[in-house]
Amino acid sequence: MLPDWGIASEGHDPMVNFFVNYAFAALYLFILFFSPSVKIRHLVKQADYLFLFLVMGLISCFSLNRDLPIFQKSVEWLQVVLLVVSLAMMAYPLRKSLPYLLRQVLLLLLGAGLVLFTYFALYLLPFYLVGTIGAIALGIGLHIFIPACTVVLLFLALGRECRKDPSLKIGVITGMAIPIITAVVFLVMWQDGKNSIQKLLNEQQISQTQDLPRWVSLSQNLSANPIHERLIKTDLVYQAVADEFAPFQFPEKNFDELMRHDPLVILATRLLGKPNLETNERVKILESMYDARHHAQERLWSGDHLGTSNVITQAQIFPEYRLSYTEKTLTVDNHKPGSWGQEEGIYTFYLPEGSVVTSLSLWINGIEEKGYLTTQSKADTAYKTIVGVEARDPSVVHWQEGNTVSVRIFPVLPQSSRRFKIGVTSPLRQEGNELIYENIYFDGPSVQGASETIALRVENGTANLNVPASFESKQPGHYTRYSSYEQDWSVSLPVTPLSAQGFTFGGFSYQLQPHAPVLEPFQATEVYLDVNAAWTEHEWDTVWPLLKDKTVYVYANEMTRLTEANRDQLFSLLQQQTFSLFPLHHIKNPAQALVISKGTGTSPNFKDIKDSRFSANFSKTAQNRFAVRYFNIGHQLSPYGKTLRELKLLQYTQGTLSDLNQLLTKSQFPAALQDPNAVQLAESGLKIVRTVADKEIPANGPDHLMRLFAYNHLLQQIGPKYFEKEYLETHLIDEAAQANVVSPLSSLVVLEQQEDMSASGLRKARTAWATPA
Repeated sequence: MLPDWGIASEGHDPMVNFFVNYAFAALYLFILFFSPSVKIRHLVKQADYLFLFLVMGLISCFSLNRDLPIFQKSVEWLQVVLLVVSLAMMAYPLRKSLPYLLRQVLLLLLGAGLVLFTYFALYLLPFYLVGTIGAIALGIGLHIFIPACTVVLLFLALGRECRKDPSLKIGVITGMAIPIITAVVFLVMWQDGKNSIQKLLNEQQISQTQDLPRWVSLSQNLSANPIHERLIKTDLVYQAVADEFAPFQFPEKNFDELMRHDPLVILATRLLGKPNLETNERVKILESMYDARHHAQERLWSGDHLGTSNVITQAQIFPEYRLSYTEKTLTVDNHKPGSWGQEEGIYTFYLPEGSVVTSLSLWINGIEEKGYLTTQSKADTAYKTIVGVEARDPSVVHWQEGNTVSVRIFPVLPQSSRRFKIGVTSPLRQEGNELIYENIYFDGPSVQGASETIALRVENGTANLNVPASFESKQPGHYTRYSSYEQDWSVSLPVTPLSAQGFTFGGFSYQLQPHAPVLEPFQATEVYLDVNAAWTEHEWDTVWPLLKDKTVYVYANEMTRLTEANRDQLFSLLQQQTFSLFPLHHIKNPAQALVISKGTGTSPNFKDIKDSRFSANFSKTAQNRFAVRYFNIGHQLSPYGKTLRELKLLQYTQGTLSDLNQLLTKSQFPAALQDPNAVQLAESGLKIVRTVADKEIPANGPDHLMRLFAYNHLLQQIGPKYFEKEYLETHLIDEAAQANVVSPLSSLVVLEQQEDMSASGLRKARTAWATPA
């Protein structure tokens, strides 16, 4: 345990921990050999002493496995079983003083241990020859035989106990039966899951429409349960039996999740085999089904020993502008023992809708270095060249679909840490008479044990925040909290009147204005129901009567007209899909169409399916298509839906079934914002308007008005061009550079040396707090 706590390994050679444990076991064995009261040749009679030695030997084995891994870290249930069985072996010498019932429990645990260590002994069988040769080197190779020795001693000791008292056989047999029955049940479920996967793959193969890759169909229709997860994660997270003569194979390294050793998976892959899926398909399925996109990011270096030790959140809240600016300063540590093995930290930040990253800093030699803005491709090339080839200090932040960004930091050296900072400008969400500030959370190196300091400041101090009880305020408008890291928290404050102040820069003024949705006449001639697992039967039965007088379609491999006769059958079929990718390009008359959907938490992104026929067909029609009116039941959107909304390909609104009924009854729908010099911040009920600079307009507002406008304006102009990858136009790049915002076409990168910046064609970043002109 000590290495996990950062005690035993710090500043020492990695093998020191093993030799300490090995020395204890060897010393104890030495004492046994030369003790006059112990005769090792009588194995069963000396079981009391030998069980203690074998427990010490197992500790030494697992300690050695940390540095010379024969198998990966045990899954949680295996850790618990090993601990409990080891305690039972330690308690064996006390068996005569235990009540009868506890003796039965003790033998039950040892019976289970007999089966478990039989597995380990067979697992290590191919290594016995190597272990025999390795025994010459200080006896280290003998560790291979510890499980086999444990099996022998358990078998003899349990047999002796059962001969003395035959009634104890109940405990032994029950203990052996439990893991065997568990394994059989798991094997049956494994085969059933494997058959389900193959059936779905075959159905996709014979389907008349194969617009999407087969992994999409599998992700949509495969239920998310622990067996299916292990089937998909085999070779990625869970060790599996190799095809050649070896007991195992190491998981692929293109999925950044902790590698695990699960005896049940090993057994299943040995006896029943693995699903017929390629590695990249498994990764895509995990991204889509289990929201594992962060783990699937491309890595240039390992990050296995990294952890996040400290988080500092500093936020400025501007109530009269309905926006905030947040800086997250993170410290990432490398806990790898020794002095060799630099690693790469990768983080994914989840941003509130409409938010934009406006700054990036990396501390180099104790000095904060600001980010430089460039195109996304130049930043990526510079980072890969310096990290992958020259192995020097950069950091980069890239825009990702679905309101996320990724941040990379390199290098993080063993027994050292790196510090970086990311700045995010966000609109405040309005709910009734309150404004909501949401914490910006992230995925990345483990935050277990991380501390966090939060400092919130309300500009002008005119409004009081409604904060959790753990916050304290020592002066008006300032709130702080120091605690362990928490991901989910938010604060609220009353809605205040909008400021008349704007921000002026580059000959333009940027000003906030209220934006109440304007309802326009709209009579849908065709309605498309985008059905998935998020829909409830109540919602389905409520929506259908509202649409009886309209032509209604669902997409079930092809557009299908919905009728009273087939609606229940189609709903039952479509509700099994964990997510949906509704093909907007199949809508024949988008100007008169209405899509009614309900969002799921997961789905593929467009970049995941960029090489598919679905993407090609979507791209062909996207340029000339009318933005489809889209009603979302509730507030959740899938990553697919978020991207469509950000790129203004949807005339979007959301609400309850009652809101939908009202719109349909009155034949109305919220109108789209048509002004090319205005962007809508839907969650805030506002719009930012850009006008030619006018001295009459007060210009003391924050520069974040320009940054939010630029980001949303860029997405608005990119729109359907995003799918053709022909949106790298000079005027768009200039707009991103002027506002210093991370977008689909621009990234921020920090490089250590000036020549790196010049060679990469990077430009100096603007400060996140530009002085108003």
